[in-house]
Amino acid sequence: MLLAGIVTLLTLFTWNPHGKAIVNQYPRIVHAGRNDRVLIVAPHIDDEAIGAAGYAFDAVANGAEVYVVFLTAGDCNRFSARIMHKTLEPSAANFLAVGHARIAEAHTAMQLLGVPNDHYFVLGYPDRGLQAILDDKTAIVRSRGTAQKAVPYQEALSPGSPYRFDHLMADMERVIEIAKPTMVIAPVDFDEHSDHAATAAFTELALQAVHSDAHRLGYLVHAGRIARSLVRTPQRALLPPASMRSYAWATYPLTPEVKKQKDALLQTYKSQRPYISLLRNAFVRTNELFYVYR
Repeated sequence: MLLAGIVTLLTLFTWNPHGKAIVNQYPRIVHAGRNDRVLIVAPHIDDEAIGAAGYAFDAVANGAEVYVVFLTAGDCNRFSARIMHKTLEPSAANFLAVGHARIAEAHTAMQLLGVPNDHYFVLGYPDRGLQAILDDKTAIVRSRGTAQKAVPYQEALSPGSPYRFDHLMADMERVIEIAKPTMVIAPVDFDEHSDHAATAAFTELALQAVHSDAHRLGYLVHAGRIARSLVRTPQRALLPPASMRSYAWATYPLTPEVKKQKDALLQTYKSQRPYISLLRNAFVRTNELFYVYR
C-alpha cells in the first residue's frame, strides 16, 4: 500500500512504439547560451531536477547564468519523516528535521549542477500550504507538518518571514530582480499538486509585479495518473498524457551524458528514497517536455 501511494504521486507520461514519432511532432527548444539568464522555480526541493535538470546542465555548460528558487523546503513529507525518524507518527520536530535535511541536499545538488551559492534561494514557506496562502491573502498560514507560522530556516532568504501572501510575494520579486531572467521555467498551472499550481500563480504574479518580459516554459509533474512501470526506461521519450497532447508543448532532447547527469542529480536527494527511484523511471528519458507560454 505504501509503494502504491508513492506511485500515485507520479505523472504517467505515456509511451508506445510510436513515442519518438509523437514527441518529434513538437517543436524543439533551443539551448540557453552565454547571454541568457535562466530562473528555475521549484515548489519543493527536487522539482528543479525533475522538471528541468537536463536543460539546466546544458545551460551552465554553455555559459548561461542559472538561478534556482525553492518556495518550500519540502518539510511536510510524511514518508521521509517516518523513514528518517523510524516512527509512524512524526512530530513537528521530525518534519522540521526533514526540511533541514532537504536544504542540505539542495546545497549538494546545486554544487553538482554548477549553480553558485548566491544563485539559488530557499524561501522556506509551508510545504502543502502554498495554495492556502494564495487563497487567503491576509491570513498567516500554519504549516501542517512543522506547525510553524513563519520561515524557520536560517539558510532561507528571509528567516522569520510570516507565512503570508505579501511576504512570499516580496521574496519572489526579490529573487526575480536579482536573477533578471531572460527565461523562467516553473510548474504549469494545470498541475494537480496544489503546491505546483500555486507556484505557477505566484510566478506569474511576481513577473507581472516587476514588469519582467522573460520567456516562459512550464513543466508538468502531477497529472493524477498512476505509473504502470517500476522499471527504468531511459531510452523512451517523455510525452504528455494523451488528454493533453494538443497543448502547446515543446521538447528538449537530452544527450546520453546529460541523462546520466540528471540521474546523478536526482540521486542526491537521498531523503526521498525510494520515491526518487520512481522519479528516475518517470523523468530520466530521452527528452524533457515543456509547456510553452504564448
